[in-house]
Amino acid sequence: MASRPEQTFFADPALDRALAMIMTLGAELYVTRDHVHVLEALLVSKGVLEPDEVERYAPDPAAAEARSADRDAFVHALMANVQGHQVSKGVA
Repeated sequence: MASRPEQTFFADPALDRALAMIMTLGAELYVTRDHVHVLEALLVSKGVLEPDEVERYAPDPAAAEARSADRDAFVHALMANVQGHQVSKGVA
């Protein structure tokens, strides 16, 4: 089977590859969201959770602080790449 040329939408091939990466991540996110919805529905149907219990969940202060710290670290790592501060994960 002959290989087909890479699709191009932008003059810079790096932008095309970034777009492909973003679209792949979007597809993966949708699959993850769908699985979460299925899991919630199954847990509700089996009486493990009440409807909307996930939406009403309020973590205790220690859990809220840990989630906030995790979110902040995630956003920092994501934005460091955008701002050009990317470093190798193996380098201190």
